[in-house]
Amino acid sequence: MTDWGGGKFHPEFTVDHDRQQATVYLHGPDEKTPAPIAAESVRLTIVEPEIDVELTADPQEGDPEGKASRFVGTDPGLGVVREYEGTISGLIDGTPYTGDFAEVAHGHEGE
Repeated sequence: MTDWGGGKFHPEFTVDHDRQQATVYLHGPDEKTPAPIAAESVRLTIVEPEIDVELTADPQEGDPEGKASRFVGTDPGLGVVREYEGTISGLIDGTPYTGDFAEVAHGHEGE
């Protein structure tokens, strides 16, 4: 998870290697509650392998009309199983936000 705007937003990067798909969930200050924004997309840039992909809005249940807290995109490079690091950037109400992230190996079983 990264930080946009001094803790105002917390984008969380997830990846489905089999589907070669990245999903970014946008959370609020508590890092748990969805924070829908009026944006059509956010940009995901990964260092290795080099990936630069636009993730389009894919509203979750409960997101208000015209806003989304989930953004999804695909790239063949996402099929590589590894810990990714890079940048998530977006424009919210005319303000550009950018945050770096680095995945850490961990299991999701039993969480």
